[in-house]
Amino acid sequence: MSVDSYLELEASEGMYFSGPDVRFGENVNESTGVSAAEFLANYEATHGEAPSAAFWGHSYDAAAMLLDAIDAASYVDGDGNLVIDRAGVREALNGVSGYSGLIGTINCDDFGDCGSQKITVIEHADSGDIEASKQAVVFEYAP
Repeated sequence: MSVDSYLELEASEGMYFSGPDVRFGENVNESTGVSAAEFLANYEATHGEAPSAAFWGHSYDAAAMLLDAIDAASYVDGDGNLVIDRAGVREALNGVSGYSGLIGTINCDDFGDCGSQKITVIEHADSGDIEASKQAVVFEYAP
């Protein structure tokens, strides 16, 4: 059951939930030029609903960074074959620093961990107004 589905249940009112900070504001993915609001509008137009996974923004940014890394580490050899240097992809991803994504500024460390590392705790007050509960942040962790 997704968090949104659980928030629709009256029994969950008064509970607290932790998850990624989804207050993306006006953030824009630097590779695609797409904002969170634009992504959501396109997604909902295509699928008829908002993404059910809490980490949709993280996934979008990760895919864009991976495609950039593949592009940076690829070439066409003398026979016309596309060659993707896997070590070059890893090197490109390890070098990510200050990348502007939907989720905010992204930096990758030597262990391959990338992200903004922001987590929030929300209080679910009203199953009739899920969006208000998602914005009712009572605690934020951002190392």
